[in-house]
Amino acid sequence: MADSPFRPAPMNDTQRRLFVQKAKADRLAFDAAQFLSLGETDKAATLAGQCTTLVGSEEAARSLRHYAKTRFKIASGIVDEFLARIPPGDVAL
Repeated sequence: MADSPFRPAPMNDTQRRLFVQKAKADRLAFDAAQFLSLGETDKAATLAGQCTTLVGSEEAARSLRHYAKTRFKIASGIVDEFLARIPPGDVAL
């Protein structure tokens, strides 16, 4: 079997924690966009709040907007209206 050309980047504990935190937030944004596309705004808002708690409101909004528009084809106006209703994240994980 040939060696993989990909090598993991060396990370210290802080870098690893931040990497995992961003990955969790990205998944939460994806799931929130999916719930939004299904019309389940309460579930979407809960996940968006958790995402905001992890990475902040700007990063959470950027990720959710990206998935909602590109993956789930939700109109920009609907996404912006939804994001305007999301309170600052203080949801305990």
